[in-house]
Parts: sequence; C-alpha cells; structure tokens
Amino acid sequence: MNNLKWKPLVALLLGFTLLMGLAITAYADNTPDEILSGLSVEEKESLQKYDETYLVKQSKALENYTKLQEKIVNTNARKNNFLSEEYGGAYTDDDGNLVVYLKSVSENLEKQIYEIDSDIIIKPCQYSYVELTNTMNRINEFKLNGEDDFANKFNYFKLSDSSNRIIVEFDELTDENIAEFKRKVTDDEMISFAQSKGEDIEDVSLKPGAKISKSGSSASIGYRVKRNNVVGIVTAAHFASSGDSISHSGTTFGTCKKSVYSGAVDAAFIEVTNSNYTPSNTIDGTSNVLSRTISEPGVGTVINKRGMKTGATSGKVISTNATWTINGVTFTNLTSADYTSDSGDSGGVVYSYISSTGARLTLGIHKGRHDGYAHFIKANEINSALGTTRY
Repeated sequence: MNNLKWKPLVALLLGFTLLMGLAITAYADNTPDEILSGLSVEEKESLQKYDETYLVKQSKALENYTKLQEKIVNTNARKNNFLSEEYGGAYTDDDGNLVVYLKSVSENLEKQIYEIDSDIIIKPCQYSYVELTNTMNRINEFKLNGEDDFANKFNYFKLSDSSNRIIVEFDELTDENIAEFKRKVTDDEMISFAQSKGEDIEDVSLKPGAKISKSGSSASIGYRVKRNNVVGIVTAAHFASSGDSISHSGTTFGTCKKSVYSGAVDAAFIEVTNSNYTPSNTIDGTSNVLSRTISEPGVGTVINKRGMKTGATSGKVISTNATWTINGVTFTNLTSADYTSDSGDSGGVVYSYISSTGARLTLGIHKGRHDGYAHFIKANEINSALGTTRY
C-alpha cells in the first residue's frame, strides 16, 4: 500500500478520534427515555420523525464508529495489517445499525471488527476508503485548477459512504459530458454520474443560532470563538465581508475582521466591539449549553441545526466529503445532511447531542442547500482558516 496516500486519511482519522474520545461514552444501555431526557422541547419536536428505538441504536452506532476509527489508526502501522487497506467506509443504516464495508472479508478482519461489537454489520465492497479519497482528490485538483472550461459543467460531487462510490452531478447529464469527464478528469469505475437538480441556495436571511443583521440581509450566529485572544462569534462569509458592521436586535455589536469564502470554508469572524454584548454558549431559545468540544461524526449520524429562520431542526449526515461550486467558487470537504433549513439560517450552529453525557458537540456552521440537502462547514476547517478557537 502507498503510505503517502494513506497519511492524509490517517491524520484526519486521528484528529477525529482524539476529539471524539473526549466526549463519547457507552450508549449500549441507554433507553429511549434516557436518550430524550436531556433535550429541549424544540429538539424533541425535531426528532419526532425518528423512531425511538432507532435513536438508541444510532447512538450505539456512533460510539462503535469512533472505536472503528481508533482501531484503523492504531493498527495502520503494524506489519501485515490489512484492516486499513481493506476498509471501504462505514455508515449508519436506516435501522440504526453500523455497517462496515470491507473489500475482502476474512476471518481475521471479521474478528477485528467484532472485537468492537458483534452487532456491527459487515458487507463486501469494491473500493477501499483510500481509493475513494484519492479519486475525490483528483477531481478536486481538476476543478480547482480552473484551466479547463469543462470544469464548469459539473458543480457538485461527493464521496458517498453508503454506496461506496463517488457521485458526480452534471448541470446537463449527457453521454458526451460523461465521455469528456472520463477523458479529461478520471475514468475510475467507482464514479457514478447524475443529473443536478439545479437547486443552489446559500441561506442568508449573542447566542448560537440567533438572528444577526447588516444592511439589507440577515443570517444566524454560529458560536463564540476567540481570535488572537479577541472575543467574537463566527457566521457565514457569504453574509459578512471584512469591515461590515453587524447588529443584533437593531443594535450594532461587532465588526467583521476576517472573512474566508473559498476552499473548505465559508465563514467570518465577527469581533464583539460593544461592551454591552457578551457571546454565550447557551443555544438560542433554550437553556442548553453548546460544548467547546469539536466533532466530525460519520454518515447516518443524527445531528442538529439551530438557525434564525427554521429554528431547531435535525437530520442524518449524508456525506462527510462533498464538493460544491456556487457563485463561481468551489467549496471542498463539506458535510451534507437532510435537516431542514431556509434563507436566513446561514451561519447557524450545527451540533450533535450525546445522550450519555448530555453534551452538545460543536460540528460547524450551516452554509446552504444543494438539490434539497443542507450543507455545513466543519468547525475544524473554520478554526484553521480564521485562526480561531472555541471557548
């Protein structure tokens, strides 16, 4: 196996593991009442679309997913270890079970998986996660290079963990475009092609999820951060540009000091300049406190969003690695989910609820919708681009 190709994924998994390990504890004995006991009324309402048994099982699946990433990272350096080479991804299915893909299923590999939990479902697949990630990287490189006009014909693609494929959406799905893609970009068989629905919306419309405004538009607060030891909040960059004055309930409270609208980030840092305003970790409209711990959950995990337009909504993670071109800018490493959102929710906080600890882990901020799915910016990417830290 090419160790250079594996290193970026190892780093990603290790970072995820260290962060999640701080907050995840056992779920196995949780009852539906225990899962729901720490939720606000609005959070419970947003979760009513899910069966209570499913919520219990997917909580256990999240814990097992974390343990699986730890096992892959910790065993990768061992001689004759095949788990990391054969691993094809994992996701939580519609019944709340963790499904693990393996390119080849052997007694040794099954043993390594079942050491985590015998209830994990193992399925064969065609492609390893390393192969899928490398293909995403090749497509991103072509897209971001910007030297070929053909790149404008496809504006969205993602790694689909549940189907073990890369899905590329064309504005016009034709045999000619598919052939040109295979000739100019890559002809990997793991790629599936689809017609884009053409629905691109960036949801523009001091507590996480509360309404903020500037001249002519409104958005939502993400969460509080510090930048160079200066207190502030983060929100969407497509709402706030450097130098903009930002208000809350009609009063100016801050100024946008840095705005990044490229790469994996659509986020802005708003410095709080009004001494009467203090950023809070209490989620808007609730008494629930947002944890400073950052997390990056896997496909199928139920997550939550709080925005000024649609309030508290929840949904499942669809993809953890999506690329979307909107307004001529290509964004990478987005997470997509099926929670409800609308114009004005941009910048709103996205978080996950850990029932065993009562923690609400910071995931990122809402960006917008493409073809009916919500997309958010990862908190780790925001910190890296803006130089911010949670507090």
